[in-house]
Amino acid sequence: MGEGGRNREHADGLSPNPAANPRIPRRYINARAKGRLDLPADLAKKLGASLGARLEVRERDCRLQVRPNIHSLSRLYVEPTSRCNLSCRTCIRNTWREPMGDMSWPLFQRLVSQLKDFPHLETVMFAGFGEPTVHKDILRMIRAVKRLGLRIEITTNGTLLDRPMIDGLRRAGLDVLWASFDSAGEAGFEDIRRGAKFGPIVASLQELQAGNVRSRHRIRVGLSFVVMRRNVADLQYLDDLARQVGAEKVLVSNILPYSADMEKEMLCALTLSTETFTAASKIEVSLPRLDVTAATRETILRLLRGYENLTLMGNPIFTETNYCRFVEGRTAFVRWDGRVAPCMGLLHGYTTYLYGYERKIKSHGFGDIGRRTLGGIWRSRAYRSFREKVRQFDFSPCHICGGCNLLESNEEDCLGNAFPSCGGCLWAQGIIQCP
Repeated sequence: MGEGGRNREHADGLSPNPAANPRIPRRYINARAKGRLDLPADLAKKLGASLGARLEVRERDCRLQVRPNIHSLSRLYVEPTSRCNLSCRTCIRNTWREPMGDMSWPLFQRLVSQLKDFPHLETVMFAGFGEPTVHKDILRMIRAVKRLGLRIEITTNGTLLDRPMIDGLRRAGLDVLWASFDSAGEAGFEDIRRGAKFGPIVASLQELQAGNVRSRHRIRVGLSFVVMRRNVADLQYLDDLARQVGAEKVLVSNILPYSADMEKEMLCALTLSTETFTAASKIEVSLPRLDVTAATRETILRLLRGYENLTLMGNPIFTETNYCRFVEGRTAFVRWDGRVAPCMGLLHGYTTYLYGYERKIKSHGFGDIGRRTLGGIWRSRAYRSFREKVRQFDFSPCHICGGCNLLESNEEDCLGNAFPSCGGCLWAQGIIQCP
């Protein structure tokens, strides 16, 4: 719970089984002359600690946190297609005016041939705003990347996970499959994820787990859940659903409100506003472990309403705001047409609503891998400057503002930041998260 728990997770975002790993493995770094630290090669890779790299160090109480070099690419999202076979209520594609398309095989091959240029790259995630398994070459794509020794993940709605697809994903070397579930029961699931059937998808994931027992290669499973007013009660059943399908983790996100109706489904408006105005003035309260009972429930709930200052034995239960998880996570996105974007929020154009105001988000990229190399784009002055600027996050707080016409788009803000202005980004405020 909170930032103090992040070290418990594997690099692929799935936590180890606590029964099999009752203790976090301890590692040690040797100190050399003049306080220089001797980093093992795997840790140096995870930190992007190449010659001349600058690593940010943050101190909290008696703990030091070393943050990786944001200019070392570690995780690459590849969007094989922008098409999807469903029409989910929660999907931002409902606001699109963009053409749909698939990444061509020659363009993908060109991309794969350049990945060896990134010594700190660990993971390729096949995901975006389309359904990856509708691409006819998805298994070839996974095989091609796996040959480079990288970890492969995919996000899917699960509708096409028949036995041949599951067997193909296993043979291709898929490591992690994230399945989207927006309800823990059949009726709610099929109402939200229109066109999908709950039972067959559950059965497919159970078939995948049965294959894990038979096969030498194991595909780990996570669940992705978009929480709204209509399905918030299902949160209490997600643990049961995860056990039913063999998932090791459930990732919950708020909805990205693409219409006035979807904004009414949000469960975070109070959080957005109170955190912004009160966090700086509150005194930290550090709690021990407590029973949640009738005697403590109301008090704990009151404390959680101001959770920005609450810690559990010094471990914050809040999340950082004004913090880009894509930049800090050393991530880049390659869209189906080859355009390179810095984050999910700028991958495509779309419309969002907040406090009744409509905001048009314009997509942004730093180049096209059909014309330039990914290395050239990633290391360009413009992209590097963007990462540095976003790390500082000196943007106007558009996520809690209203009335200004600059709120109508992400092209500029009232602090003088030009396009893209990230102050209204809900990913950066801990509201939206992606696998």
